[in-house]
Formats: sequence, structure tokens, C-alpha cells
Amino acid sequence: MEFATLLHDTVFCALDCETTGLNPIIDRIVSIGIIRFTLDRVIDTFYTLVNPLKPIPPHVTRLHGITADMVQKAPVITELFDTIEQYTSNTYCVIHNPRFDISFIDSAYHQHDRNTPDLKSFDTVHLARKTFKQLPSYNLGNLCKFFGISINAHHALSDAQGSMEIFKKVIDKLNAHNWCIRDLERYHGGIISAYSLGIKSTHIPADSRIPLGYRITIRYKDAQGNIVERSILPQRYFIMGRNNYIQAYCYLRNEIRYFNTARIVAVY
Repeated sequence: MEFATLLHDTVFCALDCETTGLNPIIDRIVSIGIIRFTLDRVIDTFYTLVNPLKPIPPHVTRLHGITADMVQKAPVITELFDTIEQYTSNTYCVIHNPRFDISFIDSAYHQHDRNTPDLKSFDTVHLARKTFKQLPSYNLGNLCKFFGISINAHHALSDAQGSMEIFKKVIDKLNAHNWCIRDLERYHGGIISAYSLGIKSTHIPADSRIPLGYRITIRYKDAQGNIVERSILPQRYFIMGRNNYIQAYCYLRNEIRYFNTARIVAVY
């Protein structure tokens, strides 16, 4: 992809994910919507539910409407890597708050020892705020309402379509069809990528008390503040911003779990 390419000649990719929660290390993707498009036309669309292989909290289901029964026979994320790369290759992504969606995709790739695709994204929140000043709200639903764009909120493909249409409104307002990618990058203030988000998989100890490959017992403070005891087999360390996580096999749950090292009270 060349920075000198005109926006009119560029292929973009609107993308949205729904998830089991807000933490990309612990939570999982439950649906993905992708639209490949140019400023003139939609090239292709893709939508699927995703089996997160973990429960979907009731309060999250109330938000996006996706239940455990709905995803039971859906593909798991590893079965979708090739499709994600196919749709996003040689494009610039257009995402409403891309730090959220890209961080979940990046985390999924890291957790399965795959290199994250080169997702370069423009943020429609930032572009709308900069272009259409003094609106009361810049969340996706309110922006779509302001522009008369009809979406089914919190449905991944519909939200991706909303992001695409908001992006086009920005380009029209700026009369930027003949801008090149570099012009848009300067206006946007840089491009957001998985690399810039700082999620890293590492074998460098995140906590000196916890060696990889050895069964240990930990006392852990859960999200509700309860102290629980777990027997685990640590496998990998993750760093996200200032937080460190341990990926480990949990013998009680009989599955892979993720533990924030700041919540580990004791190690035996």
C-alpha cells in the first residue's frame, strides 16, 4: 500500500467485533463483521458468529443479543484467521474506536502463536470529532442517528456499515476524494495499528514467583474481590499496557485461563 495512493483509488475495510467483555486478554470475540469497500462501492462483506469457548455474561448478552446457544456451532477464532487476513489484506481499516477491535484481534493471534495481520486503521470517532465539531455525542449510534444512517446497534456487520458511512461523510465534508493516504494520515494524526497498542507475548517472567512449565498453586483475587485458590500450569506471559498476565492451564476448570499477576496474592 502506497501513501501516495488517492483515497478514491484506495480499498478500505470497515470492521467491527462483538465480544464477551472489555478485556482483550481475558475476554473473547463472539462475532465479526467486515466490509471491503471503496468510496464508490462495496466490494464484499463478511459476517460470522464466533464460538468464544467460554461463557457469555448475561449483561453482555443483553447488549448485543448473542447467547451461548447461538455460538455453540459457530467457528472458533483460529478457523477465521485466514478469512480475516483475506478481507483485510492490502487495505486501510475504518473502525469506530479501533483500539478496542484491533486489540481483541491482536490478542487472539498472540494467544495462538500467529503473527497479527498488518491492520492499519483510521478511527471514525476521531475523524468525526475533528470534522463535525460540537456534536453532543460521538458514539456510533448517535452519529448514525445524526447522519440519518440506519443500523442495528451492536450487530457487528451493521456497526461496520455505520463506520463505513460515517467515514464517507467525513471524506465528503472535507472534499477529500482526491487526497492521498498521506494527506488523510496527517489529518487523522497518524495511523492506529496492532503494534501501537502494545500487546505483547513474551517468555520473560512477568512475575518471578511464577515459572513457566511447572505446576503451582496460587491464591487469586477475582473481579469481585473474592480470594480463590487455583492449581495451574503457567504457559506464557502477556503484557498489555501496564498490566501483566499469565496464560495457564487451570486444573479446576480444565481449560486455559488468564490471570492478572497484580491479583495473585500468594504462590505455593
